[in-house]
Amino acid sequence: MPEKYAILIASSEYSTESGLTRLRCPENDVDALDAILSSPDFGNFTETFVFRNASSDKIRPALNSVLVNAEKDDLILIYFSGHGKLNRLGHLCLATANTDCKALEATSVRAATIKSYFDLSYSRKKILLLDCCFSGAAGEEFAPTKGGIDGELRSISQGEGTFIMTASSSVQTAVEKEGDQYGLFTKHLVQGIRSGEADKNEDGFVDMQELYDYVHAKVREEGAQEPMQWGQDVKGKLIISRSGKESKKKRLQKIRQRLYGLGAQDALPDHLITEAMRILAAEDLTEGEQEQSSLLEQLVAEKIRPADFIVQWMRIAFAGRDEPDKLAEKVAGQQVKSTGTSVVGKGTSGDKDTPSSTKNLWNWLLHDVFADLLSRFVFAGFIVVIGWWSLKQWESRPETQQIASSPIMLQPLPKVEKMPQKDRTIGQYIDHGDGTITDTKTGLMWKRCAEGLSGDNCEDGKVESYQWNDAMQRFKDVEYAGYADWRLPTINELKTLVYCSKGKEKYDDYCKDGYETPTINQQAFPNTEATWFWSGSPSTVNSDGAWYVRFNFGVSSADSRNYHYAVRLVRDGQ
Repeated sequence: MPEKYAILIASSEYSTESGLTRLRCPENDVDALDAILSSPDFGNFTETFVFRNASSDKIRPALNSVLVNAEKDDLILIYFSGHGKLNRLGHLCLATANTDCKALEATSVRAATIKSYFDLSYSRKKILLLDCCFSGAAGEEFAPTKGGIDGELRSISQGEGTFIMTASSSVQTAVEKEGDQYGLFTKHLVQGIRSGEADKNEDGFVDMQELYDYVHAKVREEGAQEPMQWGQDVKGKLIISRSGKESKKKRLQKIRQRLYGLGAQDALPDHLITEAMRILAAEDLTEGEQEQSSLLEQLVAEKIRPADFIVQWMRIAFAGRDEPDKLAEKVAGQQVKSTGTSVVGKGTSGDKDTPSSTKNLWNWLLHDVFADLLSRFVFAGFIVVIGWWSLKQWESRPETQQIASSPIMLQPLPKVEKMPQKDRTIGQYIDHGDGTITDTKTGLMWKRCAEGLSGDNCEDGKVESYQWNDAMQRFKDVEYAGYADWRLPTINELKTLVYCSKGKEKYDDYCKDGYETPTINQQAFPNTEATWFWSGSPSTVNSDGAWYVRFNFGVSSADSRNYHYAVRLVRDGQ
């Protein structure tokens, strides 16, 4: 079965001798893209390899290994966010943590080097995304042309080929806008997939051409920066992700089923169903028809009652027509006979010249809408009267009056013992009062404090960080609180601790905007830092990698085992 792998590189911190300034967004960029690509609802990539502020001598072997070991049907995506520099010959170099501008070629990752790895790879599906200054210069490495860079892709999963997409041209800088969390290019790259807006043909998938068209338009709206694209040996459509939205075909099928079902129940008139079907089949909709299309979506989602749907539909139809009698003809299902006279308006005498369809319209509104409201009101009034009469009958009974005149002896309430501090409940967790806490949903028992912290609220000490191999060796069958089987959690166990205060987005693992950090229940796990925490799960693809959860976003991915991350221990809880 074909696999999908991504190498995501963020380079934001450089030495003072490098001649490069620190960047604000690259780490956020790779985390956002990583969450999209890893999500089973979107990219569903087999594995992503994330490098943050790593040196070029660590990045190059990883690029080489993944590309050279890929099978022909595997998809490989390379993404870089950081500084891009041109050497004296105008060739693009991607700056890394060890880059020195005085020795640029030797201390960076050259676009030409990535091209050579691409050439060696058996994979027929390769994507390169560059969010850096002068990134358009990469096009000359991959697709040189006599007239300069003018590659235009019209079609690029069933597709194959090499697709290059860059944040800017070969002479432009890439922008980090004040107040934005991501670079301008990556912001729209991620938003186009997450929102589904890039899925222009509404087939439920986002291919690279659709994504480029979306990103190009959005970036150009915000300034002079212009994303570029190139392709080699491109065939078909190269799909990067699901759009997270239902395909247009399935959506239309649901709407049709709903309309016909309501028609069979006489909840919608036939002429309205006919008009709705016409709008569904139309390509170019007027402003009013777009509102009606949105109204149909609400009807299918059962966000609006059929009676309210009819009233709003007619309001929109009236607002968009200068001759309401034409609308009345459709509502009544009749055709106005030609009488040689104009439709009633200023200066006409009234009902005598009014087409019968107009009367039918108001009769229909009266019987189908207002009669329904009136019947509901009468029924509610009947219930109130019956209730009042029953109460009076009950009050007039002798035994009721006797009860009312008898003194009421109030018994003291039994004394409620306060639950001791031990085993107090915090949401889905039970705090045992000894530094441990049990998740009632999973049955797992956790240490409330990250390693290095102690105290009732983890207020003492400092969070310790460890390399993965050291943590696995150190925290094996650890003794604590009377148990001797504490260990690092698996990645799936660790992900159960992620808590989004505003809830998660419908189609991915992202927390909704405005969420609190860290993304964990802070009452259950006090003083948790918004940082990376190791799991005990090794990477299945990269022998030097292991999985983690980052609790400032709540996302998970694999990283080099040499990084120093925090640790929280768990036990099975039996």
